[in-house]
Amino acid sequence: MDHNRQDSRTLPLGEIYGDASRIAIVFYGFITLIIIGLTVGVFIVYATGNWLGAIFLFASIPPVVATYLLVQRQKFEAAAIFISVVLTVLNTLLATNGLGLHHISILAFPAILIVASLVTKTRSMIFLTLLIIAAMAWLVFGDLYSLYTPAVRTRSLLGDFLSAVTITLLTAMMVRFLSETLFQSYRQLRKELADKHSAEQQREALIKELEAKNAESETLRESLAVMIGTLKFEEIIQNILDQIVRVVPYDSASIWRVDGNLQKLIGGRNLPDLEATGDTVMVTDDNNSALPILRGEVPFILNNNVQEELPDFQTPPHTYVQSWLAIPLKTRGRILGIIALDGIRKGQFNEHHAEVAVAFANQVAIALENSLLFNDLQNELRTSSQLIQKLEFKNAELERFTYTVSHDLKSPLVTINGFLGYLETDVATNNMARFKHDSERIRDAVKRMHTLLGELLELSRIGRIVNPSQTIAFGDLVQEALEIVHGQLTQHNVRVTVEPDLPDVYGDRQRLTEVLQNLIDNAARFMGEQPNPQIVIGCEGEDNGLPVFFVRDNGIGIPHDLHGRIFGLFDKLDPSSEGTGVGLAIVKRIVEVHGGRIWVESEAGMGATFYFSLPANESQFPI
Repeated sequence: MDHNRQDSRTLPLGEIYGDASRIAIVFYGFITLIIIGLTVGVFIVYATGNWLGAIFLFASIPPVVATYLLVQRQKFEAAAIFISVVLTVLNTLLATNGLGLHHISILAFPAILIVASLVTKTRSMIFLTLLIIAAMAWLVFGDLYSLYTPAVRTRSLLGDFLSAVTITLLTAMMVRFLSETLFQSYRQLRKELADKHSAEQQREALIKELEAKNAESETLRESLAVMIGTLKFEEIIQNILDQIVRVVPYDSASIWRVDGNLQKLIGGRNLPDLEATGDTVMVTDDNNSALPILRGEVPFILNNNVQEELPDFQTPPHTYVQSWLAIPLKTRGRILGIIALDGIRKGQFNEHHAEVAVAFANQVAIALENSLLFNDLQNELRTSSQLIQKLEFKNAELERFTYTVSHDLKSPLVTINGFLGYLETDVATNNMARFKHDSERIRDAVKRMHTLLGELLELSRIGRIVNPSQTIAFGDLVQEALEIVHGQLTQHNVRVTVEPDLPDVYGDRQRLTEVLQNLIDNAARFMGEQPNPQIVIGCEGEDNGLPVFFVRDNGIGIPHDLHGRIFGLFDKLDPSSEGTGVGLAIVKRIVEVHGGRIWVESEAGMGATFYFSLPANESQFPI
């Protein structure tokens, strides 16, 4: 109740009538009407011969005009009091110069109180009421005691004063009561409307909040259902990014996996090209803004002004980010990684977004861990399968090797055994010419066995005994190989062309020279009746990121159905040719140990091209 009394006593004009500009317009119009009325009154009163009344009216115009200044300064109550005092004094003077208490001008007193009550406080109303009572007291008692003489001798009585005072008091009280009642009712109505509007806003806000929470809950439920439904790592990553944008308005996002002191990018959405391509890795040192999360010191990081507060966002490709929200992916107390959400506007994220994202991440982490475990298991199974395949291949190769060795080594032994019997006969018959021939056959068989054993030993060492790897100009390897097979090339009159600007390779220099030596030697030996034998050595394209080299000849070629056999152990397409059939097997083994592969493209009578890939640098070399 005290609060209401205080409100009614103060009557803030802005709350009742609107803003200050509207109140000023009303005051300007009211003051202008009073000035017009006073001006007209001057001429009317002067025309009746009452020059003194005209002077009073004219003299009151400047003070009324001065009220404009108070209104301009928005001192509205002071303006109302000032103009009320001026009009009260003016009407008192006119009544004194006229009929006294019976003068028509005293009718302005109630009007003054009515108007003043609309814009003044209670204390101001009491002051104006007392002023008007004082003016009426002057008119009555001044007449009774002959302090002034009315224009018409109608003697004032004490009853006239009491009646005028009673009427004035009742008018002032009723006007004030009605205005305060009106103002209180108006304010109560405004308060009720404001309360109703506020309640509606709260209701709408509550509905929106419930809708948002329902959407968030539905998103979390759907996300969990989707992620549980798959163990494929790539699908889970995409599901995470698809679902979280429904509850947190990000512009770009990234998902990182923690691996020791490294933070590796495993998925993203709308990332710049510098970050989205290739393997992106960050060190989790003191310059990494995500370090407090990775250490488990905070539940999340929310920053809406990263360009001024986080140094690692002030360099490309992160300069477009203005707001950043990072949430840990944690399960069973272990941090697997983080989800980082980027905004291009300042103030894009809030605490609620962070809380929703944390709840989302807690569910995601479990599915992500299961996926990572599943992928690790798949990789292990894949590796095991590859090892099994390699082992099966090695076993098959070993079986074939055993069979081939036993077969090919048996042949010289049979020769040696047979000719030893001939030697006994030769000695017994003293046939030295025959003895010399048979001894030569035994010596050739021993030499062949020695060659076979040497090449088999060489083949077995490839991949086990290696020389230090280094970066080598492929052109240098070619020249070294050409020097070794120079005799063979000269014997067959073969012209060799080497393409310029061949790239570097990385590997065992001695072994790679053997590859070229065997391929060039093989090409020179199978020229057939070619009148213009040629070999071309060069580089052509890539295979799985490795440069592909070739050795091309215009010799007899290889039938297509025999392409699969030429790299086999002891496989000689021409049994009468020189060599043991181990050369291309050695070449294949050396290339594969270096992480490359070798194949042939050829048709019978059309020459042959042997293609092989090799690592260009250390990063491509198999561990």
